Amino acid sequence: MSGYWFVSVLSCLFLVEAFAQETAPLPEANQLPELARTLSASSSRDNFFYFNQPYGSESQFGPLNVWVNVGLVVPGRLGTQPQLDEINYAKGWQQLKSSLKNQRDVLDESGGTNESLKKEFIPFAHPSGAWLPNYFLHLLGEGMLSRKLEEYYLSQEGNSPLQAKIKAIITLAAAQATNEVVEYELPWEQRLDPLADFYFNLAGIIAFSFDEVAQLFSNDYLDYYYWPGQPIIDLQDGALFNQGEQYYFRSKLGFDTQTSLAIISGMPATGLGISYPVTMDDQLSVLFATDVAVSHPHETVDSLERGTDFTASEIAKLYNQSLNIYWDKKGSLMGSVALSYHPFYQVSMNLYPQTYPGLSVAGIALADLGIGGYLIASQGGANSIGLTLSLSPVMFGIRR
Repeated sequence: MSGYWFVSVLSCLFLVEAFAQETAPLPEANQLPELARTLSASSSRDNFFYFNQPYGSESQFGPLNVWVNVGLVVPGRLGTQPQLDEINYAKGWQQLKSSLKNQRDVLDESGGTNESLKKEFIPFAHPSGAWLPNYFLHLLGEGMLSRKLEEYYLSQEGNSPLQAKIKAIITLAAAQATNEVVEYELPWEQRLDPLADFYFNLAGIIAFSFDEVAQLFSNDYLDYYYWPGQPIIDLQDGALFNQGEQYYFRSKLGFDTQTSLAIISGMPATGLGISYPVTMDDQLSVLFATDVAVSHPHETVDSLERGTDFTASEIAKLYNQSLNIYWDKKGSLMGSVALSYHPFYQVSMNLYPQTYPGLSVAGIALADLGIGGYLIASQGGANSIGLTLSLSPVMFGIRR
C-alpha cells in the first residue's frame, strides 16, 4: 500500500507538470528594479522569483521538482533509510493528522504552551535549535517558494491569479504534508514538530502573498533563491539520493562592493561564505557548509535511538563538514561542488542542465534538450555518477 501511495502521487504530479509545460513560457526577466522602486507600495514588475530560465536548476522547476525535493528531502539522511518502499507512510500520516487534530494534547505532552514555544518558536530558547529550520525553511524559504510557484502557474496560459494562487498552495501543501509524513522515520518521536511546521508554513504563505514582503527579498541589494538537488532513484533498491531543499541568500548589505555575503540553509547544505561576480550574469560563491553521505545499495542505515528531545549539536554530527562552491547564472544554479573534509573525504558534484547548440545523436537534434550530470565520490559512503535532463527533475541511477 505504501508503494502504491508513492507511485500514485508521483504520477499525478508528473501529469500536472507535463500539462503545464505545454503552454506558452513567460519571457525571462534580465534585471531587478532599484531598491527605491522595489520598496514602493505597488510593484513595477510582475515576477519576483520565477523567470522561466531554460538553463540550470530553473529548467527543472515545477510541481514535481518541488514535491520530490521538498517532500522527500529527509529519506537517507539523519539516520533514516533511503529506500522509498521502507517508509511507514501510514503511521506518518496518522501522526500528522493527530498533531493537527489534537493541538492542545500536543502542547500538553510537550511540556505545556510555554515549553512548546521555547522548543519551536523562540530563538535560542531551547538546545534543540528547532527554531532554525522553522524560520529559515518553513517561514522564509517555503514562504518564498509558495510565491515562486504562484508565479510559475500564472505564467501558464489559462490560469487566473486566483487559480495560480490555489494551485501554488496545493502544490506546497502536498510537498509539506509528504515531508511531515516521511519525517516520522526521524529518531525524535514527537507530534509538536509537524504542528509548528504547519503554522510557520501558513505564516510564510500569507506573508509572501504581499508584494511588499516579496520585494524585500528580491531587489538590487538582496537575492533569495530556491536551489533544489537533482534527485536520483537507485534501480537496485529504490533508494532516493542526491535530493535537496536549499535556500540561498545573497546581499552586499548596502556596501559599495562587488563581494556579497552568501548564506545557504536547508538540506544537505547549510553554511556561510561570500559570493563574487565573474561575469555580468554569473556569480561564484564559496561557503563553509555541510553535506551528507550516501548509503550503499541494500545497506541498512544505523538508526538513532528514538527519543523526545535532541540538541542542535547532536544533529550537526550527522552532517559532513565541507567547503561548498556554487556557480549560478541570474540565480539559476548551474553547478555545485561540496568538498567534505570531516569526518571523511567526499566530493559531491552537480552540473545542472544546459543546452548545447548543434548537438545531435544519430541524426536526432538535441539542441533544445538541457543535459546535466552528477558525481559522488566518497571515502565513507557510496559512489555514483550519471546524467540529468531538463525534461525531468527525477532520474534513475545506480550506487556502488
